Amino acid sequence: MMRTSIHTLAVALAALTISAPAAAQDDEPRGTKNTQTTIRGQSGSSASKSTEQAQTTQAEDKLSSGRKVELSKEARKAIVELQAAVTNRDVASIPGKLAAAQAVARTNDDKYVIAIYQTKAATDASDLAGMRAGIDALRASGGAENADLLARYNNLGKRLYDAKQYDQAAAAFEAGLSVDPGNGDALKMLASTRETQGRGAEAVSLMAKSFVAAKAAGVKPKENDYKFAARIAYDSKSPAAADVTRAWIADYPNPTNWRDGLRIYRDVNGLEGDAKIDVMRLARAANALNGEGDYFAYVSELVTRGYLNEAKAVIAEGAAKKAIDANKAAFKQFAPKLAKAPARTTIDAVAKQALGAAGSGKTAMEAGDTLYGIGAFAEAAPLFKAAVAKGGVDANLANLRLGMALARSGDKAGATAALNAVTGPQANIAKYWLIWVNGQA
Repeated sequence: MMRTSIHTLAVALAALTISAPAAAQDDEPRGTKNTQTTIRGQSGSSASKSTEQAQTTQAEDKLSSGRKVELSKEARKAIVELQAAVTNRDVASIPGKLAAAQAVARTNDDKYVIAIYQTKAATDASDLAGMRAGIDALRASGGAENADLLARYNNLGKRLYDAKQYDQAAAAFEAGLSVDPGNGDALKMLASTRETQGRGAEAVSLMAKSFVAAKAAGVKPKENDYKFAARIAYDSKSPAAADVTRAWIADYPNPTNWRDGLRIYRDVNGLEGDAKIDVMRLARAANALNGEGDYFAYVSELVTRGYLNEAKAVIAEGAAKKAIDANKAAFKQFAPKLAKAPARTTIDAVAKQALGAAGSGKTAMEAGDTLYGIGAFAEAAPLFKAAVAKGGVDANLANLRLGMALARSGDKAGATAALNAVTGPQANIAKYWLIWVNGQA
């Protein structure tokens, strides 16, 4: 056995670093005003550059970090000749020298060093298929470290993506994930590739896995990664939109993200009626109503469903914030109906009767909704509790409204308990409300 020069091999290894060009691209999704950044820019991100820098250092130190490479007597001469051909870029002789070296390889170290030069030759020639073959040979040799293999597969995937060879790029990222299934970069880059291939649902699922991987490593996912996932969830009408937007809002709970996240959830699921109203109520609580479009959609639904007092309150609030012009025809058209909204004395009398023995669950629910609509949240809560106790109503909807009323009245513990009791179709909306409750002081 002969030990190959550590310096010679280290220099060759250092030359293998792949500098993948960035391919950043911004997309603006329908239904949101924010720019959504795809993971196509991954190769140009600071995180990816750190990975490439680490790869360079690893390559330079590969054989001086304690790992000893010993070549067999049978393969030594052929490997030295292959090294010389690759180093001198003798393109014409490399295929023959590579085949000769592979034919006499005996040990894992033989195969590993041969694969190093195979990969370098392909990289020098920008032969992407050859690079894949070389990296696969490195893996098959058993001598490569997983971190090194992962970096090589990821960088090859970036190159293939930039060359618009999307199927091959996806295969490279998948190979990296077979080495490290929880690698966040590989998951995100594969997600971007799948989105480009028109496989949006799969892309959303991959992004969701990347968020889990990041949090398992104690790292908060990047906001632009959430936005990218939310956009493709919106475009593909993915059921995962709820999970993605909730995770996004929970980590970055500003009014703009609340608005965009709730709007994506609302539109993807085609919410109408009470479900839409309860989402708009949360947007109002989160200060996430923006512009006449939001206010009109909210008020129109309220009027249609008979929540006249709440519609009046929303219009007045929007006008006070100068978010809308209440004198525009769009809002003035509701005036005849809003004039029929009950007075506070009537509301209180109905609520008192609903709480009595003769009151039904339905009347208690209606009275609670009316009190909620005028901002009497603390007074509304007992009505929703009574509705649950008396029965004859959707218990999940009543618990949702109870949680909302307690949340708006400042009873964080009570709201949390009520919202956690919600199951069925209202459970998703309850989870959004829980995020808002948990964010309150």
